[in-house]
Amino acid sequence: MTPGLAMSEEEVFSDFVARVDLAGATVAEIGGAFPAELLAKHQVAAWYAIDPNRPAGRDFGGVRETLAVRAEEMPLADTSVDAVFSCNAFQFVDVTATLAQVRRVLKPGGLLYAHFGPIWSAVDGHQLEYVSHQGRDLTFWDDTLLPPWAHLAYRPEELRQLLRTGVSEGLADVLVRHVHESDTVNRLFFEDYVTAALESGLQWVEMSASDHLDYAITPPPYDPALLREPRLPELAAEISRRRGSRVQLGVRDVLMVLRRAAD
Repeated sequence: MTPGLAMSEEEVFSDFVARVDLAGATVAEIGGAFPAELLAKHQVAAWYAIDPNRPAGRDFGGVRETLAVRAEEMPLADTSVDAVFSCNAFQFVDVTATLAQVRRVLKPGGLLYAHFGPIWSAVDGHQLEYVSHQGRDLTFWDDTLLPPWAHLAYRPEELRQLLRTGVSEGLADVLVRHVHESDTVNRLFFEDYVTAALESGLQWVEMSASDHLDYAITPPPYDPALLREPRLPELAAEISRRRGSRVQLGVRDVLMVLRRAAD
């Protein structure tokens, strides 16, 4: 694994522009909308921010257009963009369907650059985000309510029983629903991303992974009789048995770089 892979958004963008000449380029961004001043600095010709959670519209003199649609339904013409960029979004999408769209819209020789995490293989793979309780948005890095590996080590009722020893019943139900029922995250392991990349029809340029955790997980004092401290080899073996294929736990952040073959 690559320890330094857990990069800030600024570092991710810098790594992207080191690989792609943005002057006069048309770019599709999956998830989010990077600051307009960065687009101006690099003389981007057109930038499409594809994000269903943002209002549709144009800004930055018409150079950037936000498309309030899912990445799996990218409304761009075939072979119309020079690059596809994404920062912290691929853990939320149907990766196979999204890569099919990426391959379709990229020009021959065009590059996909996607940096994302935490993925389902990680200690905090539950990705507690886009979740609200009593009018407040929860985030996994500020609201460390779930114990390490909670999304993999506990069945729904086991997790609910544990959480109710440290938080209210209502909050416990919200957390269990997010972990086990929400469609916010795709619940893909690292091996699933590798398979999707290999089967995408795009050329493999780079796929790097990191297990670096850049914040402290300090959950409430739950009942120690119900709290588990799973050993990763045993947990990985159990998950592998359930899904019928081997997984390795620990991967948190991923860098995926793929290219459409030149004609």
